[in-house]
Amino acid sequence: MVSSGTGWACRWNRGYATEAAGALLEFGFGDLDLNRIQARHITRNPSSGRVMEKLGMKPEGVQRQHVVAHGVLEDVAMHAILKSEFDIDRAEGAF
Repeated sequence: MVSSGTGWACRWNRGYATEAAGALLEFGFGDLDLNRIQARHITRNPSSGRVMEKLGMKPEGVQRQHVVAHGVLEDVAMHAILKSEFDIDRAEGAF
């Protein structure tokens, strides 16, 4: 974890999150032989949703005021991908 005063902001928009999440999908579908992987993000952070969509994950809905983050009720968006979708995207070179 970054502990310097610069924090995570200096690492944004460099593809690190997409690369790391892609490795997790590879591990889940490959090594663990999962059929479905899902992820959530707070809707105020659309960048996280874009990472999921870049990896072929599809939006499945929003849970309104589902979590409390820093004392504020937040909506949460759900994305998911199936192994069959992941295999097709990977074969087509989508990521």
